[in-house]
Amino acid sequence: MTVGKLLSQVCRSSHALRAAKAGKLINMTVAFVYSGGASLGSIQVGMTQALFEAGIRPDLFIGTSAGAINAAYMATHPGPDAVVGLGGLWRSLRRQDIFPVRPVGGFLGMFGRRNYLCSPTRLRTLLRDELGDGDVSDTAISLRVVATDLGSGREAVLSEGSLVDAVLASASLPGIFPPVQRGDRWLIDGGVINNAPLSHAVRAGADDVYLLVCGHACAVPKPP
Repeated sequence: MTVGKLLSQVCRSSHALRAAKAGKLINMTVAFVYSGGASLGSIQVGMTQALFEAGIRPDLFIGTSAGAINAAYMATHPGPDAVVGLGGLWRSLRRQDIFPVRPVGGFLGMFGRRNYLCSPTRLRTLLRDELGDGDVSDTAISLRVVATDLGSGREAVLSEGSLVDAVLASASLPGIFPPVQRGDRWLIDGGVINNAPLSHAVRAGADDVYLLVCGHACAVPKPP
């Protein structure tokens, strides 16, 4: 090996090491970013199907709120067939499957005796049934989940730890579900701080970023 080739290899290795230390995904080129949007998150199934039909395959999924559910499902069920499964999941859901309203619980929430209206038990069970009990870092395709740190008001980008807890935190609508504790932090819906977290795809080193957006536009004439 010549000195020039050796120096070139050392430079490439150094660049890869710096990228790894910065939390970047080496050789990653395509990212799908799923925004929040509550039940409108079902629209992202068709968007994902269209991208797969166009031959576009992601190396990274990033999601917030309802988009975190879709991103996590796709990351744990790689391949075009996952879109069929995700679509079937959305079509099977009913309001009571996610937002079980109990008279006593609703009364306590409405009058400030607790900080939420609905128990997260059914949503947690659904997530565990569909995603398993794995870790965010162990999904078949790389995944980032965005939540909001209730204490600091800053983003919490979750790339490790319980997958179910991460998605539950990202989808915990304030006032509807209770905050989710992870370590010393209390986390709520990622849509509060960053409803379309494409910045994290750029930060991870993605060359091509596809934003699958649903819900309200950024500018509305009056509060929704």
